[in-house]
Amino acid sequence: MRFSTKALIGVAMVAIGIVLVWRAITPLNERQTAGQLRLSGLTAPVRVMRDGNAMPYIYAANLSDAFIAQGFVTGQDRLFQVEVAKRAATGRLAEVFGRGPNDVVLKLDREARVIGFHRLAEQQATALSATVRNRLQAYIDGLNAYITTRSATHPVEFRLAGFEPEPWTIEDLLAIVFYLGWGSAANFDAELVAHQVIQRIGPDAFAEIAPLVVNPDVAEQTGVADTVQHNTERWTGSSHPLAAWTDGGVRQFGLGGSNNWALSGARAGQTAAIVTNDPHLDSRNLPGPWHPVGLFTPDLRVVGVSAGLPGVTIGRNQYIAFGVTNAYADTVDLYVETVDPRNPDNYLEGDQSLPFTTLIEPIRVLDSEADGGFVTETLTVKSTKRGPVISDNDSSTVTNTVLSLRWASAEFIGPELGVDRLMNARNVTEALAAIEATGIISLNFVVGDTDGRVARRASGAAPVRLRGDGMAPFVVRDGNDNWAGRIPADEMPGEIDPARGWTGSANHFTAPDDYPYLYTTYASPDFRYRRIRELLSSGTISADAAWRAQYDTVNVFARDTVPILLGALSTVETTELRDLASILDDWDFQDDADAVAPTIFQEIIRQLAQLTFTDELGDEAAAAYLSNWYVWQQRFDKMLSEGNSKWFDDKRTPEIEDLPALIRRAGLAALERLTETYGTDRSAWRWGDVHRIEFSGPLRREGLVGQLTGNRSVRMAGSGETLLRTLYPYDEPFHSKWFASLRMTADLADTEKVRAVLPGGAVGRTLHPHLDDQIDPWSRTDAAVYWWFSDEAIETNARQTLTLVPN
Repeated sequence: MRFSTKALIGVAMVAIGIVLVWRAITPLNERQTAGQLRLSGLTAPVRVMRDGNAMPYIYAANLSDAFIAQGFVTGQDRLFQVEVAKRAATGRLAEVFGRGPNDVVLKLDREARVIGFHRLAEQQATALSATVRNRLQAYIDGLNAYITTRSATHPVEFRLAGFEPEPWTIEDLLAIVFYLGWGSAANFDAELVAHQVIQRIGPDAFAEIAPLVVNPDVAEQTGVADTVQHNTERWTGSSHPLAAWTDGGVRQFGLGGSNNWALSGARAGQTAAIVTNDPHLDSRNLPGPWHPVGLFTPDLRVVGVSAGLPGVTIGRNQYIAFGVTNAYADTVDLYVETVDPRNPDNYLEGDQSLPFTTLIEPIRVLDSEADGGFVTETLTVKSTKRGPVISDNDSSTVTNTVLSLRWASAEFIGPELGVDRLMNARNVTEALAAIEATGIISLNFVVGDTDGRVARRASGAAPVRLRGDGMAPFVVRDGNDNWAGRIPADEMPGEIDPARGWTGSANHFTAPDDYPYLYTTYASPDFRYRRIRELLSSGTISADAAWRAQYDTVNVFARDTVPILLGALSTVETTELRDLASILDDWDFQDDADAVAPTIFQEIIRQLAQLTFTDELGDEAAAAYLSNWYVWQQRFDKMLSEGNSKWFDDKRTPEIEDLPALIRRAGLAALERLTETYGTDRSAWRWGDVHRIEFSGPLRREGLVGQLTGNRSVRMAGSGETLLRTLYPYDEPFHSKWFASLRMTADLADTEKVRAVLPGGAVGRTLHPHLDDQIDPWSRTDAAVYWWFSDEAIETNARQTLTLVPN
């Protein structure tokens, strides 16, 4: 092939232009990481050393100075990211980004204001102990010092977005804590789904397909959904006002999930414990949610990650290591409240007519066509004694009922945050005390110590329910409260020093069969935890084996289900279906990137679920039901294994279909979609080719600009059912959205380092070399990326040193 001289010159000019733009922009998006800077508030100089991955290691004379420096360094590395998080939590995104397409940004602000993260933060701020307040203030002082004194080095993203960061308050920081806590508040979405399905088919039919939660460690694997008393009243009010709420997007981040496990010293063949954690979040926007950091004082040595908050959330100190998953404690209930027909400003509480509490939330919205460049939307937030009304927050429609939201984290506010104490714990016992003081966020913590002990404990404030199961909205009929306080913190599900030598969680149901409280009706299917149990329950498990388990691609769900599919597909006359059966029959049930079988299996399951539920539920309710894997997948697994559910009959046809007939129809539908989407050549159906993660840089631009500023497409193995977690939305196959936002194995016998890698990098600045430099090692089992722990290792691997001196 020949190119003309003119074409070659054109290509060269484009290349030169890109290089010149790159050289012009990159210096604008740097910050000082070497030499010396003055920083107000310090009592002594602080050294900040950075390794080859730009991770900061902060050496300070005391904890207050360490937090001041951490706030400053967070501003250097992640200012745009944390500023956006603050605005999301306080409902101020539209002020800088406008309404967004279809008002999506404005809806996020409305929902944040209705839930009231900022209002809860104000309550929490007044309740804080002096110790916690001082820690938060030190961090904020450092962050604000960067904002106010280093404006020339603020990320270029602010200039491109057209706004400047503002100084922070303790309330801003606490609003983010509540925002993150909302992400662990379990089944809010599931209750809305249940409401929609009950509206369609009634409570009795809903009970047949209601979420099923299973604790695999219980010998009699009994689902809570089959044993608790359901709320059997059907809400007859209009569901239309809910559409405005559900379109917005303030959601629990529940579909993500996580894995964690802690190996006792005995199980690891050594004295000290080993802790592994890979929290699954939507981490497609680079550099990812976690900021790695080390904090070192005469009394503390800790490395790990923070989500823009002071201290370390996941990591290790010189005594313990700790990791988290979402516990899925059901801390949220929805209530059907009756509006007083004689006074629409009141609601009925038994025989009493009580006034709604009303407040006005003005939302400032960027609008280039308005005078002054902004318009103000006035949002009226009404509340009952249980919490804010969510069903009419942007609707003037008057109905005889409204839906209110009650959140335990909002009712049980205390003087401690708890999680900030964990990094100071010296053993498992002290760690449990810190976890039990963590009331806002519902997480499953695992912890191990240098004595070889391990434990797991769920945090958060979970209610004791007297009536209702929390699965569907509760109809208020009288003035009697259906909550009786909270589950005692030391009685939350967990275990200490189990005889098998390990403990762990994978977002599954963890309460024992004799648990006295209704903990949750919503949790991850048990597939990942069953695989953890297979890998850890025999022999000595090394730190390397614990690390590699995070990359395990064995699909337990497929292993259970493929024989059922083969029974229906392998005996038919249709050649295409027999071909699919042959591919599945040769499969080792590993969701490997180069295999075709995972693609076929995932698509058949999607089509089979669609065929099973759509005829009874209708398109809209079925789409809502299937949109949340945790609502239906464990239930569907049970239906498939039993094989005789009446739901397999398609009500739209005169024939009586059984499961094999439906599987054959699903196979044909899968063939049609895969062929239309990926072509007739089945080698193009390889799992890693169709199943990808699309990373985007902070600017989130499309096309060439996006490619130059961080966008990357990565082939992925694994699935939603494997320990190598790559879960896609049901209606967006196979675009992975939730995956490991961090991989960590902390061997407490190793005093030099912690093995850990991010799907991004340490620095959230466009065009920065450490924005996405860890994606490639993150993708490989042999990743050799570390957080350095010993002074010698940190000194050896330091590439830059910045000294912060008192001003």
